[in-house]
Amino acid sequence: MSAPRRIVMIVSASGTADPRVSKEAEALVAGGYEVVVIAWDREKRDPALIERDGWRIESTGPAARHGAGLGNIGGYREFWRVARRRVAELRPDAIHCDNLDTVPAALPLVNRTSGSPRLVLDFWEMYRHSRALPQSGIKGVIARAAARYLERRSIPGAEVVITVGEGQVGYYRDLGARNIVLVENAPELERYTPVEREEPDFVVSFIGQKRWAPALVNLMKAIQPYPHLRALLVGGGPAEAEIARIAGTMERVEVGGRFDPSETPSLYHRCDAVFACYDASLENWRTAYPVKAMEAMACALPLICTRGTFSGDYVERHGLGYAVDDHDPGDIARALVALEDDRAGAREMGRRGRAIVEAGLNWTAASARLVAAYDAMFEANGVPLQSEGS
Repeated sequence: MSAPRRIVMIVSASGTADPRVSKEAEALVAGGYEVVVIAWDREKRDPALIERDGWRIESTGPAARHGAGLGNIGGYREFWRVARRRVAELRPDAIHCDNLDTVPAALPLVNRTSGSPRLVLDFWEMYRHSRALPQSGIKGVIARAAARYLERRSIPGAEVVITVGEGQVGYYRDLGARNIVLVENAPELERYTPVEREEPDFVVSFIGQKRWAPALVNLMKAIQPYPHLRALLVGGGPAEAEIARIAGTMERVEVGGRFDPSETPSLYHRCDAVFACYDASLENWRTAYPVKAMEAMACALPLICTRGTFSGDYVERHGLGYAVDDHDPGDIARALVALEDDRAGAREMGRRGRAIVEAGLNWTAASARLVAAYDAMFEANGVPLQSEGS
């Protein structure tokens, strides 16, 4: 009996930091594949080897810190070197790169000859247009040019290009992607249940990484004139300390730091609406549909998103909430007051969102597309097994 085809995933962060890593690995294992995750645990929090049911995480690379920008170039080069060496030892049938910053570890191992590993690019964000890179000044010019070079070198030759959002498909098509597969970071439907809160106060939440302070500051300002409005802001991220400091000067704002992903559903059950606004000056966020928006829909909660973005348009088109100018506390307040004043209407918005999730915007459907893409790739290429006896 032949061994299962081996997929090596490369991640430029801890293998336990983002639930998508384990969700994808588990889906592929269930689909009959063997999975090894090579992760850069920069803060050295994880064991060197983590064994899971049918797959494993191997942590490697130098100690480093997140958010160091171009100061991390030396660390990246070392991680790419050691990851490339380990991937070569594993002799995979496919190399699965999570985000653009792992591509340099894979490119020297991939070619178009028979028997070489296939390249799969899994883009969680439009890296060149995100806060992962400086976006201005000479550093921004250099970093964005390097990212553009990597995109042009890798995307046309990839067997599969995975994107997490419908609004970003065109970007990768324009860069020469031949086979684009949509695998949203959608919620696991069984983990999220509709919220049925009957409280006099109206709580709006932001649950996730606090990367951009201005919108959250404006949200806090928006609730101040209205005694029945409250805000719940939970999560870590680079803006966590700033948000906590400003929240201390406000009324009816509760803040919390990093939390375990298992706590996410219970946090949503403490609120009546979800604030999912991001920095629309970045193309990455203009075209994205945030994870928290899908989680809110799974919990049957109405949404507030940024006007003029893919998510804002989606929310208004489907009647799931309101799109606002997140630079204007007054506009945010108008949306919140409208939801508070019409609780029945807000619940109907939430029910529409839940119906969309049940109809297919969930991890069961998204992960099935992931596995089907791998099955089709190997069937089309007739890639010989490399993992037998290795």
